[in-house]
Amino acid sequence: MRPPALGRQRSAFRFNITPMIDVVFLLIIFFLVASYFIRSEHARPVSLPQTPGGQPDAADNRPHLTVTIEPDGRYSVGGQLLSQDALVQRIQALAMVPDSTDAKAAGQVRIRADRTARFAEVRQLIEACADSQITSIRFAVVQPGE
Repeated sequence: MRPPALGRQRSAFRFNITPMIDVVFLLIIFFLVASYFIRSEHARPVSLPQTPGGQPDAADNRPHLTVTIEPDGRYSVGGQLLSQDALVQRIQALAMVPDSTDAKAAGQVRIRADRTARFAEVRQLIEACADSQITSIRFAVVQPGE
C-alpha cells in the first residue's frame, strides 16, 4: 500500500452545485412565464369605468379568468379575441377546476369592461357565469383621478 503524498492532500468533501444551478434555472423560467401571463391579462387596453367606491382586489387563491370587454363588444381573454361560444367554453372549463379551499366554490371571473361597452355584452357574460354555477364575479374599475 502506498502512503499518501505529504504535499498533495485531497479534500474528502466536494461541493456539487449542479442541483442548485438546476433549481435556479427552474425558478427563473417560472418567474418569466408567470410575468408573461400577468402582462397578457391586461394586453388589450380598455378605458375602465370610474367609481369612488371601488375596493382593491384582495389576495385570492381561487382559479380565475379575466375577461376583457372591448368598446365594440368583443371579448378577449389573455389578449386573445374570443367568440361568445369560445368564451362560454372557457367559463365552463373554469367551473370544472376543483378548489382546494371549498368544495362548493368554483372559480372567479374578473370582468374588465370598457366604460363605453354596452351592458348587453356584460349581461351575456354574467348569464354564462350563472349557467356554469360561477357566483364570484368581480368588476375592474378605477378610482377617480387615477
